[in-house]
Amino acid sequence: MSNFSIIARATILKSFVFDVERRTIRSTQGTFTREVVTHPGAVAVIAVNGNNEVALLSQYRATLDLENLEIPAGTCDISGEQTLATAQRELLEEIGGYSNRWTLLSTFYNSPGWTDQVTLVYLAEEVTVGAASPEGPEELAMTVQWKSVDDVKAILSGSDAVDGTAAIGLYAWLNHQS
Repeated sequence: MSNFSIIARATILKSFVFDVERRTIRSTQGTFTREVVTHPGAVAVIAVNGNNEVALLSQYRATLDLENLEIPAGTCDISGEQTLATAQRELLEEIGGYSNRWTLLSTFYNSPGWTDQVTLVYLAEEVTVGAASPEGPEELAMTVQWKSVDDVKAILSGSDAVDGTAAIGLYAWLNHQS
C-alpha cells in the first residue's frame, strides 16, 4: 500500500490530444501538488514485410523542428475501440498496411514523471501495403522507409537521438526474433 493518495484534481488545460490536471496529493510528509498530463493512451506498430524489413516513417515534428524517424503510431482516441483495432487502423492510415498476424510486443509508460500515457507496441507481420490515408500536414508529407535488421541495429546503436517509442518497439522486435 502506498503512503500517497490523490485527494483533489482540477483540469487546468484541455487540448485535442491530452489534458493537464493539477493534482493535490497527501503523503506522510503532508500535501503537495503536481501537474500531470493525462492521455488516453497510444499504440505503435512494428510493421514487418515479407522481406523481414521494418517500416520506419520520416515525419516532421514541430516539437523538435526536424524530420524524426518513427514507427507507425497513434492515440487511442476512439472511445471503446480495442487497442488492436486502433493499431490496425493506424497502420492502414499511415502506410496503407494490412496484416493478419498481430502480436503484442510491449507495454510501457511513456514518461511517468509527468504523464499517465501508456503505449502498447504491436508486431504486424507479413505486412502488405495498399493506399494510405494520411491525416494532417505532417502525415501528408511523411515518407516510409523499409529497413533491414542490420539497418535497425545501426540506427539503434548510432549516435543520433532515436524516438523513444520506436526504440522500445524495435528492441522488442529484435528480442522477439531471437
